[in-house]
Amino acid sequence: MEDIELRTITLRDFSGTVHIFQNGKISTLANMTKEWSAIVLDIGVAYKEDIDHVMQIMKEVGEDLGNDEEFGAKMIEPIEIFGLNEFGDSALVVKARIKTKPGEQWATGREYRRRLKIAFDKQNIEIPFPHTTVYWGEEITPLTLNMENTEK
Repeated sequence: MEDIELRTITLRDFSGTVHIFQNGKISTLANMTKEWSAIVLDIGVAYKEDIDHVMQIMKEVGEDLGNDEEFGAKMIEPIEIFGLNEFGDSALVVKARIKTKPGEQWATGREYRRRLKIAFDKQNIEIPFPHTTVYWGEEITPLTLNMENTEK
């Protein structure tokens, strides 16, 4: 919130853009920093992975983050692992949430993801990405010429 006046409310978003609303025209307002905030995480892993093992690592990384002097002070509650949320196109998606002090969700989420990537690398857990194969028509086999029967 930048400013509240008799006729307008001025808000600044994360990227710095200033939005000015006339008070009589506001019907809905979302506040991501009132009392507490949360980072909601959708973590994708390869279909070949043991999902229970993945969720255990996610929990351990969250506990480690909670025990950190800097980031633990930003967290209001321990990480919540909700479980397997989606069978995605290229990944199993596990949903989790970390509740933080107001406005601390983004930095906490970035640090959690960094630590989780390191933990997944150590455990050889694959974070997949979509693959696309493009075919340009039918596959043609090369022709073999018999040089003995060619005209001289």
